[in-house]
Amino acid sequence: MILGVATLLGFFVACGSNSSDEVGARKLSVFAAVSLSEAFADISKEFERDNPGISVELQLAGSQRLRTQLEHGAQGDLFASADWKQMDLAKSAGMLNGKPVIFATNRLAVIVPNSRPAEILNTMEDLGNPGVKLAMALAEVPAGGYTRQMIAKLENAGTSRNDQLSSRIMANVVTLESSVKGVAAKVVLGEVDAGVVYFTDASAAGVGERVRTIPIPEEVNVVATFPLAPLHEAGEPDLAADFIDLVLSPTGRRLLKSHGFGLPSSQ
Repeated sequence: MILGVATLLGFFVACGSNSSDEVGARKLSVFAAVSLSEAFADISKEFERDNPGISVELQLAGSQRLRTQLEHGAQGDLFASADWKQMDLAKSAGMLNGKPVIFATNRLAVIVPNSRPAEILNTMEDLGNPGVKLAMALAEVPAGGYTRQMIAKLENAGTSRNDQLSSRIMANVVTLESSVKGVAAKVVLGEVDAGVVYFTDASAAGVGERVRTIPIPEEVNVVATFPLAPLHEAGEPDLAADFIDLVLSPTGRRLLKSHGFGLPSSQ
């Protein structure tokens, strides 16, 4: 079953990768949160169509892992994070060459395998029931941080059932994943009863048709913000600026929205 998870996770990441082996081709290296896989794959294709002879190479992983790789010498032109924490750490380490811009937003979703009866898992409070197996991202992963914020807000929502709810939910966590795609894979494979992912992951190909979602009350959900910035050691600074322009353009916004992302109010 471990092999199955690795294979499925590799499929998710491969779907977002769009590298080229052409000798002598100019490459733009984009380090992007893995939750952006599908959206940035489409944006990269658009960029390559607009810039013949240029290929976009997507490096996809959890934002914290990408930031660590860059801090230890990995070469890239752009960094797209799923939260401000990792972007601020990159800025503090002197890795950025320009002010980050928020280009997208996201929200959390709780997904359950279609095989799990609705009468057993139907509400957020049910996640704290005895015997429920829950997957979430590690605390240092942006999705994991947002998840913990949401659980804390849920306990403070004021209903009698919420007494010690956050403790009961956290006690049901059986796996902590290094990326939100890893959480989705665990749910799709039926290894857990539920997992907390982004809204965009809940509807992604390979996931949406295999899971159902548990509604998260609007007042306890968390808005995730995605910033993007050029890197100080960029080998293609002009291309990096052009890619940012595309992401922020009407075309980029349309592609992001088509994958379920929200847009910042200033956009």
